Amino acid sequence: MDEHQFTERRACRLVGISRSSLVYQARPDRHARLRERLITLSGKHRRYGYRMLHAKLVREGFRVNVKVVERIYREERLWLRRTKRKKIPREAREGNWCPIAPNQRWSLDFTSDALANGRKFRTANLKDDCTRECPAIEVDFSLPGERVVDMLERVARERGYPDILVVDNVLCAE
Repeated sequence: MDEHQFTERRACRLVGISRSSLVYQARPDRHARLRERLITLSGKHRRYGYRMLHAKLVREGFRVNVKVVERIYREERLWLRRTKRKKIPREAREGNWCPIAPNQRWSLDFTSDALANGRKFRTANLKDDCTRECPAIEVDFSLPGERVVDMLERVARERGYPDILVVDNVLCAE
């Protein structure tokens, strides 16, 4: 601004920033002591959430709102991501083998989607797990059990019955 003799308003317009951001001065963090203590407490008590840490801070003499503790807790990314392990039944793990010939194992899966006008439709997809071909796909707005059974019977008449039918990762053996 001094070099080109521009006013503050014109210089900010040329650069493309607002005047308030030019003169902005960040305030010092008024919760610096609280922030440090929260970080050390969360490192010490790894399984505690922000509510338990807030209770600890209050017992130590901090006079602070739980919302402030939650905000700092989130800013510092102190939360724990709890991932629950999917428990797979032992039968499913033991029966998880790869077929080596056609018609040993079929998989039946149901999917749904919507048309452009919002009307939903469903599909029943039958797949041979060895050849990875799809001998039948049934598509309709409603797929009752009789239609699915008819589809399976029709394919079985053409190709023969499989040894195992897998429906939503559940084995159905003869």
